[in-house]
Amino acid sequence: MGAISSIAALSAAQVNALTVDVGFTTTVAGKTYDADVTYSGGQYVAHDATLTGAEATGSTVHSAENRLITRIDVIV
Repeated sequence: MGAISSIAALSAAQVNALTVDVGFTTTVAGKTYDADVTYSGGQYVAHDATLTGAEATGSTVHSAENRLITRIDVIV
């Protein structure tokens, strides 16, 4: 079993990267899209794996989601 001390040695960014994996759903032009948001390289990355080019980044989960919704609207 892991120890709490191993977590304490991680930076805040590393802990965030380990804990952020959020799914969300949005509807654009009448179609529903499922996407994920993860944390990588100091930013949140929203991505829909079923739609080529559907990826966006942001400084928060919410901003990454909003930018992905905008990106999907442009693509479709």
